[in-house]
Amino acid sequence: MSKKQIMMKMDKNHPLEVHASCKTCGGEPDGAGYLTGSDEEGNGFVLWIEEQEVFDIVAKIVAQQS
Repeated sequence: MSKKQIMMKMDKNHPLEVHASCKTCGGEPDGAGYLTGSDEEGNGFVLWIEEQEVFDIVAKIVAQQS
């Protein structure tokens, strides 16, 4: 699995969230941000989003789901 896709244990039922990259605070130098979430057992994921246009669309969709 690449650095752009990470599976991990997280809090249970973590809702889908998008976060912008924090380039000024030591974040990823390439990319716009990431999508994260987990299921009822705490099986979670992080998907890195490289392009700003894709990040903006994902953020809009996730916001509509809230």
